[in-house]
Amino acid sequence: MRNVIIFGSGGLAKEVIGYIEEYGDYKISCVVSTEPFNNPKYARYPVMDHAPDINADYILAVADPAVKRQIVDRNLDKWITYIHPSAHISNFATIGRGCLFAPQSCVCGDPVIEDFVFFNTNATVGHDSIIRRYVTLFPNTEVCGNCDIGEGVIFGIGAYAIPKVKIVSGAKVSAGAVVRKSVLEPVTVYGDPAKPRNL
Repeated sequence: MRNVIIFGSGGLAKEVIGYIEEYGDYKISCVVSTEPFNNPKYARYPVMDHAPDINADYILAVADPAVKRQIVDRNLDKWITYIHPSAHISNFATIGRGCLFAPQSCVCGDPVIEDFVFFNTNATVGHDSIIRRYVTLFPNTEVCGNCDIGEGVIFGIGAYAIPKVKIVSGAKVSAGAVVRKSVLEPVTVYGDPAKPRNL
């Protein structure tokens, strides 16, 4: 059984701990975070402000792209990709390091998933797409085929990108939005069709 250190103590970290406890494929040595858990049920996992020098792999359980970058920049290259047993990952896909695939997430065909990408429950990416570093796909999102999703893009719950769109680094797709045309500025887009909100 592999020893792992979980980075993060928020909601995603609690979910990952639940997955690991259910399937028993890893042993959690500790958690690294600047904040304690907000629920005493997780007290059996010590929270430390830095990773101890032990033989353990790292799982990044943080959704915010900016925080993910900060953590990765400060820590050794011991990151592994966690794939929940119910996730579907195509044999033709390219998967980077430090990614996290939650239950029922789906990678179809031959997309390229770069490092530190988070797929929440039922998030799906189609063939020929590129998902760049630090992207976060919240539940029930879908990136269709031939899309190019820039670094650190966030897809809110239930957001979609139709085939062949490009979304530049740093953009955000609001919950329920449908991206029908490329997003070429690092803005937040809303609605169907997705576009920036007039202030």
